[in-house]
Amino acid sequence: MNGYIIVLPEGVLSSEQRAERISRELYCVTAPLATQEPYQHDGKVFGMVEHPDGVQFALQVATLERLISLMTELTEIEVRELSSYVLNSQSFPFGAIVPSTTTVRTYEEMVELGWFPEDPEL
Repeated sequence: MNGYIIVLPEGVLSSEQRAERISRELYCVTAPLATQEPYQHDGKVFGMVEHPDGVQFALQVATLERLISLMTELTEIEVRELSSYVLNSQSFPFGAIVPSTTTVRTYEEMVELGWFPEDPEL
């Protein structure tokens, strides 16, 4: 399952500009500019979703459940330990840099907020 973080405009940056810059800077944390190959110079970590209003943007982030679902060989104890480590470790990059006021929303919540209009044929 994916999560979504709605990025609000701030200062002179629009929602879209902030979302792009956040994703780009996070990419540069794992691949510093000095070490990037030419094809990496516009790399980003997260995909972006545009609200139908054309003004608001959100980052599409993976959640821990999706990562764990790919590791089918993990025992239940290992799953709990991995979850605990990621959620509680202050050195885990994403958890350490996301403000405590950030809300990661589900796809269903985003539909309710009008981000993904319902298919009229359904």
